[in-house]
Amino acid sequence: MSKLKTDPYFARESKRYPNPIPSREFIIAYLEKLGRPLTFPHLLKALALETPEKEEALRRRLKAMIRDGQLMQNRRGNFALVDQLALVSGRIEGTNEGYGFLIPDDGSQDIFLNAEQMRLVFPGDRV
Repeated sequence: MSKLKTDPYFARESKRYPNPIPSREFIIAYLEKLGRPLTFPHLLKALALETPEKEEALRRRLKAMIRDGQLMQNRRGNFALVDQLALVSGRIEGTNEGYGFLIPDDGSQDIFLNAEQMRLVFPGDRV
């Protein structure tokens, strides 16, 4: 519980929720401090969330942060800040042959997408 009190937004979270967990801001600051993707069990332990209710609350908070574009979950299931990952954003263009390209927003070279990768997106999608 003492780790929660280091969250500068703990009072706000306590008013909103009967069983508060660390705020989004605190989670982001923790991820920034460590500078690497973290596992769910690591976050549970570091944030001293020991009850099943708090575990579920963290799971929901992380999903909301992913939905809102604050976090991403990598293939291994680790959580990371979007701006800490080497990601390219852009628009999808497809061809009649089934393959396509990611046209990066930053004007860098287009990225080839094979037919299998194109099955996961639609031409015009922003990724």
